[in-house]
Amino acid sequence: MWSHLSQNPDPDDPSCSDALRRVMARLGDYAALLIEPLKALPIGAALVTATNQRIEVRIATQTSNILLVIAPESDLAHEVFVLRAMAHKALPAPRLIAHDLSCTTVPFTYAILSSLGGVTLDRVPDAALLRVAARQAGRTLRRVHQIEAPGYGAPTPSGRWPVRTWPEALAAWLESRGVADRAEEALGAEVATALRAATLDHPACACPQPRVLHGAPDPAHILVTSGESVYLEALIRPEPPVGGDPMFDLAHGLASRWPSAFRQGILEGYEMAGALTAAQHERINRLRLLCDVADALASADPPVLAGLAGAVMARLRALEDS
Repeated sequence: MWSHLSQNPDPDDPSCSDALRRVMARLGDYAALLIEPLKALPIGAALVTATNQRIEVRIATQTSNILLVIAPESDLAHEVFVLRAMAHKALPAPRLIAHDLSCTTVPFTYAILSSLGGVTLDRVPDAALLRVAARQAGRTLRRVHQIEAPGYGAPTPSGRWPVRTWPEALAAWLESRGVADRAEEALGAEVATALRAATLDHPACACPQPRVLHGAPDPAHILVTSGESVYLEALIRPEPPVGGDPMFDLAHGLASRWPSAFRQGILEGYEMAGALTAAQHERINRLRLLCDVADALASADPPVLAGLAGAVMARLRALEDS
């Protein structure tokens, strides 16, 4: 029942890394090796997604579904950390059934998770339901952010937190998205320098005590069940940074590219346990600018890039005037 999972991606596809090709060529063998020791009595398996960063295989058993997650490149240490932290507080997230970050059994890190029902929130078109679900996610994020993190950024598979400061963690996040390479070219040296001074290096963005973050709380990373109403099932697929300033999560969730109903719901849910302070709102605004610039550079949309420098300067002036 596993052999159909093994595939050979198009050799002419430049988006497929060598690591992805190696794993996909033997995916059926790997799935059998990792699942069968669980004695889960599998009755079917299907490939859900396969990218350079993440492969997911959903396995049906006689009692439930489980999800095998493989990281062809990088590792899953950040996801294991967040799932453990959320489980400790009984927060809605997939259950971590098994994992190995050592690459001793197979040549990659993997995790086996409970596979929850529902759909991701980006597949819910109704604005009212979107806002309700986002409000539930905002409440959950507030609880996640009560948990102290051992460091900034993300842990290594050995459990170390090598990043020493929050600005370093933000810089690593920007680098992982390719922003560092494109910002100066798109914005010009002067605007790129001013952007960094107003965000990464600004005293208002200091974070003396890191908290657990989700890292990417957006509609594609929120699982819900939807019908006449909508219910949050889980926050899924956390991404680095998973340790740092909680306002980063809010800035990500309030980024301009998300629907307004989602942005409204996230903030409403978060503030149900108490209104944010003026200082927290300032940090959100500065980090949201960083998120919006990263999104614009990633989109590479010519009209957006053409006006990006002017838009950034306008927002920088607004920040200084506020």
